Amino acid sequence: MRAELTLVVAGLSAALLSSTTAHAADVPAPAVPPPATAPQTIHPIKPDLFMVTGGGGNSTIRITPDGLIVIDSKNPGQQFYGDLMAQIRTVSQAPVKFLIDTHHHADHTGNNGLFLASGAQVIAQKNLPAELDKFVPPANNPDLKVPAKPSFTYDKAYTVKLGGKTVRLTHYSPAHTSADTIVYFPELKVVAMGDELNALAPNIDYAGGGNLAGFVNSLDQTLKLDWDWAVPGHGAEPWTKAQVKVYRDKLETLLGRARASVEAGTPKDGFIASLKSTELWSFPSGFWNDSRTNGLWAEVGGR
Repeated sequence: MRAELTLVVAGLSAALLSSTTAHAADVPAPAVPPPATAPQTIHPIKPDLFMVTGGGGNSTIRITPDGLIVIDSKNPGQQFYGDLMAQIRTVSQAPVKFLIDTHHHADHTGNNGLFLASGAQVIAQKNLPAELDKFVPPANNPDLKVPAKPSFTYDKAYTVKLGGKTVRLTHYSPAHTSADTIVYFPELKVVAMGDELNALAPNIDYAGGGNLAGFVNSLDQTLKLDWDWAVPGHGAEPWTKAQVKVYRDKLETLLGRARASVEAGTPKDGFIASLKSTELWSFPSGFWNDSRTNGLWAEVGGR
């Protein structure tokens, strides 16, 4: 059941939560990602399509008669790249012709440079290079270098054809970041969604151009496509359409609560508590930092 948004403040949160919970009760929760220290492992999804877990964000591998298309390249570093290629070589010896970035975060773009050096073309949405320009090494790895920029960018949609196979790239709206790409394999009825799907909790990266309403829109548009499995950016296995729909409805619930809270006059220092977001996901400690709090507050009209 799709949660209905209303501008009536009284009873809004309870109504939205009830609607989402009723639907979610019939759908199993997605399998959580493997531990950060888990080795990379390749898993079949459909004939000639595989996902590789571990070592950062999930990667997806499409085998064609003329070479490979890889989606996302793991954490940066020769070890992660070598481990990813070792997994790929268990299913194909063909060269990687294209690497597609689903967004700019380094656990997905970390080995762009090594794929470029191997002869692959790297494709991303046009906002991604500017997001990489903002790169700051994390405190626990101050020597980390910014991932290499793609060799080609697109705006709203782009189609890759290789070996008689088709891969469609679409940017519906800023969502997880400003540069999200949804990757659709129409012959196989599979989508790879990067971090627009996360089995732990969603990340609206406002500092990276993310937007909660855009997040809901991108999921809505993706759900209109003809597919039966979705590869998450983080998670141990593909998701069903029903699981994606539950996730989408919870995001809409969060958005509805945020709008209602601002309309009710909630002060900014009580805004996040008013959302009761822990009823939706177990967000990690520190998740609602200033960037996300200020971003959501501004998105829903906070002044």
